[in-house]
Amino acid sequence: MPRCRDRYRSVGLVPLAAVALLAAGCRATPTVEAPGVVRLSIDDSLVNNAAPPPPGLAGNAEAISPPPAPRSGPYAGFGYNIVDPGGRCAGKIRIYNFHVNGNQVTFGAYRGTIQPDGHLRMQGGDTYIYGQFVGAHFEGRFWEPGPACTYTMSLEPVA
Repeated sequence: MPRCRDRYRSVGLVPLAAVALLAAGCRATPTVEAPGVVRLSIDDSLVNNAAPPPPGLAGNAEAISPPPAPRSGPYAGFGYNIVDPGGRCAGKIRIYNFHVNGNQVTFGAYRGTIQPDGHLRMQGGDTYIYGQFVGAHFEGRFWEPGPACTYTMSLEPVA
């Protein structure tokens, strides 16, 4: 983005210069020096057009709490088929034995770590589970590359 570094500049095309200065966030005061020549005095003290923070929020970034961590323990729920090559996949599957312990997850041969933002990605052989924890709820997908069954997963802690 152009900056207002030069204090004075001669410009032959007044409209073009004015548009360029406005786009750069500069204030210019034109003075005609000769036919076809304008001297512009540029004030670069203008700040960007960012609005100030709402009252009461300035300096309070710590007031926004991080998302709640997933609850440790077993999770269960259902998977729903979203890709079914050749009509060989079950439409709905029951999911259980999905275990959360702090930020670690195990599910059969799958092992993974829940990231600080709640994302989870696990691999077991050629198949993958990935998704997002929002508090104690997990939404994700189970998939395998190539023409294979793919399921959505919706899991909750087991009471």
